[in-house]
Amino acid sequence: MKAVPQAREDLDALARESDRIVNLILHTGLPRVDIDIQIERFRELCLRLYPGSDDLFEMIYASRFRRIWEQWQAERPHTDDITRSAWDE
Repeated sequence: MKAVPQAREDLDALARESDRIVNLILHTGLPRVDIDIQIERFRELCLRLYPGSDDLFEMIYASRFRRIWEQWQAERPHTDDITRSAWDE
């Protein structure tokens, strides 16, 4: 059996985590603050795997999560709107 390079495993892990967070936004009633916590943990994982990738995280992931949240917020409860998000502009 051929071994998968570590870089590929790391990228797959990031893709799975990103998809998990998108699913939290789309398919759960979790308050925004709880989703923010998950996003911050994801940011930490990205920076641990790829130090210095802060700008890439913002361009790729934070903007994606923000866009999805904005598109789906009408479907979600609005009890947590007062909390500022780590992925807000």
